[in-house]
Amino acid sequence: MLKDKLLLYYTRTAKLGVKKEILITLHDVAEAMFTSPRHSRTLLKEMHTVGWLEWVPKVGRNQRSLLHLKYSPDELRADLAKQHISIGKYEKALALIDNDQVLFGQLLQTTSGASRREGLLHIQLTYRRSFSPILPHIVQRNSERFFLRQVYSCLTCCDENGNLTPQLAHHWTYYEETCRWRFFLRPQLSFHDGSEINADKVAELFIQLKALPEYHKELAHMDSVSAINPHCVEFALNQPDPGFAGLVSDVRYSIQPASQLDQAAMIVGSGAFQIKEHSSKRLHLQAFDNYYGCRALTDSVTVWQVASKSASEFGKTLLQADIAQENHSSCSHYVSISGEGEGSEESQQTRIENGCLLMLFNHQSGVHLMQRKYLAQLLSTDDLMAKLRQLNTHVEAVPASNLLPGWTRIYRPKAAQQRLPKRLTVAVFEHQALVDCSKAISDILGQAGVECQVKVYSFEEFHDKARREALSEDLILTSLNLDDNRPTSAFRWMLSNSVLHQCLSPDDSHWLDSVLTSIRKQSPLRGYLSELDAIATAMLNEHWLMPLFHHRQTLRFEGILKGVSMTAWGWPAIQDVWSED
Repeated sequence: MLKDKLLLYYTRTAKLGVKKEILITLHDVAEAMFTSPRHSRTLLKEMHTVGWLEWVPKVGRNQRSLLHLKYSPDELRADLAKQHISIGKYEKALALIDNDQVLFGQLLQTTSGASRREGLLHIQLTYRRSFSPILPHIVQRNSERFFLRQVYSCLTCCDENGNLTPQLAHHWTYYEETCRWRFFLRPQLSFHDGSEINADKVAELFIQLKALPEYHKELAHMDSVSAINPHCVEFALNQPDPGFAGLVSDVRYSIQPASQLDQAAMIVGSGAFQIKEHSSKRLHLQAFDNYYGCRALTDSVTVWQVASKSASEFGKTLLQADIAQENHSSCSHYVSISGEGEGSEESQQTRIENGCLLMLFNHQSGVHLMQRKYLAQLLSTDDLMAKLRQLNTHVEAVPASNLLPGWTRIYRPKAAQQRLPKRLTVAVFEHQALVDCSKAISDILGQAGVECQVKVYSFEEFHDKARREALSEDLILTSLNLDDNRPTSAFRWMLSNSVLHQCLSPDDSHWLDSVLTSIRKQSPLRGYLSELDAIATAMLNEHWLMPLFHHRQTLRFEGILKGVSMTAWGWPAIQDVWSED
């Protein structure tokens, strides 16, 4: 008999009592089950076989037999739901537990990992929030940018050191004398909807991207883009740019249908995975068989949205196998894998993120340079760390002395004490570590006689206000998260990040644009980071901004995922996950 149906009879029997020995006749058991004595005897044997109860019958009419029900009906429902989840029958699991979303989330966590069903490899993960639409041309958080890389391809690929490799374009050429770039596309490329990717489609996309306000600065030097033939697209620039092939490797320049910039009822990508479902409850990806490169080893990925518990740790990015037993905070890129890897060897990867949490001094407010210097001294990372610990927030981060780990360390002389405003305002977006920082800053400044008012915006509203130059708060807390193309990603942030530029004075913003344009004209892609290090150091010395912490990212699993490595976003490289089963 199916266990789901057997559970119905067990639930009726449970009214007699659970987890205790009961002396009872078979007739009384049959009455409790609402069935005949003969059928009840069969049911008891089946329940005994699957381990739900113990039944020791006594010989003779009206003899009382021993019955011991081992589990409550709710425990059995949860266990059966867990079994359904493990084989992908999510609707049946929800029906079993009466649509209890909290319990469903807990069961998802305990069953997460890689599994093989009907010969196909599936990965199930849980995440603390739902995802924004996976579109390259809108402002995205760190985790969404990870999924952009899974769903889309670019013309080229750039690594953290500025080395370029082919993607949709197998070759490219820079004509230095005429400032023209040509990219040669692979043959027979297709989008996820089966439509062809050719030079005309790429040219149309870039023409429309340039028209978007968010791309104005980055593509200001692009005069035209045209298809030379179906497999060759040419970009005509009005100034030198030897690193342009690196710019188009960024997630913002992922190749998508140009029509998707205006409307996207169904997301159409060009990468290793295609989106089969994206709702507030889950994101479901499926391997794209016509992907230009090596097909993903994983057949499908489902990421369920499961609300996080109250935060107890700061700055920790975690992918681990025991999330159900521990309580961890969630930062902007937080994912959990859970499973029963009992007896398996634990593996762990840890890294410090490329990027940081930082504080911007809003030059549109009335806080002058000497006050900024004194505030930077009061809000040193050491003092912030001490305050976070005092607020019972466990810090899983390292102090940041510059925007990127390894960049020039800044040493500052002691600032002269300044008379500070009686009231300062702080803006953050919904990001647990940033909110924790704002509380610590409020406490420290409160001790200095300054009242702080913190405004927490949604991620979308925060960046929308920055685009409209409407962030009026004195101190702006935000994050700098770089992608796998580190040199281009850092360059782009300095050139076109709306939050950074809205906090600068017009003169300072113009200076930054000018020096970045000079770098783009003269420096090869591999030279970007050293040049940007010098610019970041200058911004720190001028007290335009103040880096706070670098997150510590941890990828931990216990035999659940094989062949996994940590990406720049703190997520596992799902394309490479495999299973021996």
